[in-house]
Amino acid sequence: MAAVKDTSFGNPPFLQKVGALATLTLQLPIVLGWTLITSPFHRTNKHIAWTSIVAHKGFHAVTKRFNMKQLQWALGDTLDVYKAFMKSQKLPLVIDELGENSRLLWIGERRTDRVILYFHGGAYVMPPAFCVPPFWKYTVDELKTRGKETGFAILQYSLLPTAPFPTQLKQAVLAVQHLIASGVKPQNIQLTGDSAGGNLIFELLSHILHPLAGVPSLTLTAPFGGAYAMSPWVDLTSSTGSMVTNDDSDIIGPAALLYWGAIVLDGISEEHRPYLEASRTPEGWFDKLPSVVDRILITAGDAECLRDGIVVFADRIGKVHNKTQFLIQTHGVHNDPFFDFVVDTKVKGELTPSILDFFAQ
Repeated sequence: MAAVKDTSFGNPPFLQKVGALATLTLQLPIVLGWTLITSPFHRTNKHIAWTSIVAHKGFHAVTKRFNMKQLQWALGDTLDVYKAFMKSQKLPLVIDELGENSRLLWIGERRTDRVILYFHGGAYVMPPAFCVPPFWKYTVDELKTRGKETGFAILQYSLLPTAPFPTQLKQAVLAVQHLIASGVKPQNIQLTGDSAGGNLIFELLSHILHPLAGVPSLTLTAPFGGAYAMSPWVDLTSSTGSMVTNDDSDIIGPAALLYWGAIVLDGISEEHRPYLEASRTPEGWFDKLPSVVDRILITAGDAECLRDGIVVFADRIGKVHNKTQFLIQTHGVHNDPFFDFVVDTKVKGELTPSILDFFAQ
């Protein structure tokens, strides 16, 4: 008899909970202490603030040692992260129910004139990190100072293993349909996503170009205003190049990335692989991309494990869409702009001004 697959969310056995707590209280302080001591001699760490070093190495250590259930148990879900942030900012919860167990979580007021629709990262198994909502609130506040008031909505999509592919794609379609039905014109919607959220952007664009059976169709009257992918996870199976050389400098190592990639791709047919791995799509797959999105920004960090795959992918997208911009941050890690908000600093990373400029257009 075949084993029954566990599709529950974040319920590790008792001993795994004890192990997770032991990692946080016993192993992690030692790892962080040694990293700080050796940081003046490290090729990347010697260039960044100690607070960033602690955040980077802490995340690397935890994701290397925790399995999916332990991470979910420790981090909660997307709604938990959103509610905690809004409470800390003394802002009201603004939530739109989309159906299919998905929601739009607004930071600030709903708007229909300009909207950024955000797909969060986390390998489809985790919620956004606590430093993510502050970055996007900062972005919205800065856009307001430029006279570009913009609504910002987080898509709360289902996390694995509770709902496999193409559930998250269906929920992304529902989010766009909801915004359009609310009066937002497609050209006034800018998509954004980091890591797995960047993956979901290209999954959605792929579906518009190559409709997937069983997923609601999405027809646009005009291209999306823009799409920004931060450190997009476009290759779920690579284990060479920067995946090896940047293991000691990034916030996530190859072991975690390949482990999560195997979870995402479990049971996926070859027919569906192009939707989940944008870097492995057939020749000509994205040729009509300009018809569905007006501008594209892709960024990566020089010190991240996914760097090489993102560089190749960005070059490929640039060849079919002449309004593609690719930026790489020196000494930057995976999703580097977010880490300025672990401890909110006045000085932001080198990518942040370009991100603001992109959304202000």
